[in-house]
Formats: sequence, structure tokens, C-alpha cells
Amino acid sequence: MPKLLVYLSFIVCLGVSYLIIPSSQKEFFNQILIWLIPVLEVSIVIVVLYNIIKSIIRYKRNNKNQENDFLEIARISLEPKLGNGFVLGAVLTELSVFYYSIIGLFRKRTLNENKKIYSYHKTSQIKTIVILFSILITLEGILFHFLIQLWSDVAAWIFTVLNIYALLYMIGLYNSVRLLPHLIYFDKLIIRLGYQSSIELDIRNIESIQIAKKQGGIGEKIPKETYYAMLNMDSPQYEILLKEPAFMRSSYGRKKYVQTVVFRADEPIKMVEEINSNIKS
Repeated sequence: MPKLLVYLSFIVCLGVSYLIIPSSQKEFFNQILIWLIPVLEVSIVIVVLYNIIKSIIRYKRNNKNQENDFLEIARISLEPKLGNGFVLGAVLTELSVFYYSIIGLFRKRTLNENKKIYSYHKTSQIKTIVILFSILITLEGILFHFLIQLWSDVAAWIFTVLNIYALLYMIGLYNSVRLLPHLIYFDKLIIRLGYQSSIELDIRNIESIQIAKKQGGIGEKIPKETYYAMLNMDSPQYEILLKEPAFMRSSYGRKKYVQTVVFRADEPIKMVEEINSNIKS
């Protein structure tokens, strides 16, 4: 993104200038920065969003026959520009928060006859958790805004913006869990926890599926080689043992290889029977 590099270079030059200019001559420079920095920040956000939206639109236009969810389209279209590291992961996570918290309220889950869909939000405690935390975040935001405002108006509004983001994150998480179910199609199995994490497994790489051991819970450590595709408050149902480690993605570009996958579903028996049927065939 050449325009973005120009903006960033200009900001770096401003910082260097601030350090070089003597203190006695900084008054006029400080007055310029008061209105210039917000304008630059807004400009950078606009440039980034414009490039992201343009890339996604171009990809969808060139791949009309392919059916992918929003995250996958964004990943495929942005990966050539941002690489496959932390930057791409962070951008995708932030896009997901705003997309699923706003657009997700009006979307319905798309159906595909070639894919078996298994939801996992109906019997989960995620809806209760989201409602509870949303109420707490709202009340906390209002209370602390007025308390912090007694000390600093700027700090109060920064805290309020962070609370609004936290509220959007919770709403987006529930909508993503509702719209991004587990999938079985051909020789692939996708296990997900909304936009927070996911893993794509080759059916032939599954050693066995067994009833999950009682684990998880608040404060209990999960083994590094295990992908726990559910809230810690929920009870695990099944555990998939893999022949070879598989690659798991989580928010903000975090990745790791796992040997086992613990999950739950609204129709767990039906889902396991479908997986075993695909393994045999």
C-alpha cells in the first residue's frame, strides 16, 4: 500500500522534527500537531479500509462461483499484500469484530447442499455469557466514564471507546458463532469457535473419535497440543485424535499445530456418525 507508506513516513518525520526542534520554538509546532495528527490518523484508517474493501470486492468479482465466508474471502484477498503473519491476523480479527457485530445482526446462515452443517451455539452458554458481559460492560462504561471525567475528559472518552469496542466484540462473537458452524464436506472437516479460532482437518488424518474427558473450566490449563473449540464454561462432548498434527488458526494471527481437537455440537451424535461415515467411505 504505497499511500499508507507515505502517510507513515510523514508521521515518522513529524516525530523526528519534534525531537530536533528546540523547546523554545515548539509552541507553533505544537499548535499544528493538535489538528494535524487527528487528520492523519483518520486519513490512514480511510486508506487502509479503502484498500481492504477494494481487494475483497475484486476477489468476489473474479470468483463469483466460489462460496466462501467473509473471513476466508478477506484472508485470500489480503494475504498477497499483508503476508501471512501477525499483521494479516490482526486486520482479519478487527474486520471480523465490526463485520459480525454490525452486519452479522442482519445476516442469515447460508446453506449448501454439498456441505453438512452442524451448529454449536444453541446448547452452549455463550448467549448467556454474551448477555451478562454486555450488561456489565455497559454499566461499567457509564459509571467509570463519569468518574474518570472528573480527572480527564480525554481519558474518559478513551475508556468509553474501549468499552464500546468490548461490547461490539461480545456481540460479534455470538453472531460469528451463529453464522460459522462446524462443516463436513467431501474429505474435509472444519471445527470452529466463531471468528476466534478454527481448524480444517483432512478426514483421512483422523485416528479416532471418542467421548471427551471432563476438562476445561475457568482457570484450568488446556494442553498445548489440544484445540479446545468451545467456551471453558461448556462441557466437552467429543475428542478427535489425529494421526498427524494439524494446523490451527486463532485470532490476531496466532497459529499452532495440535494433535487432538475437543469440541461440542447441538447434535453431537449425528455429527460424529457423519464423520465416521466419511472416514469409512
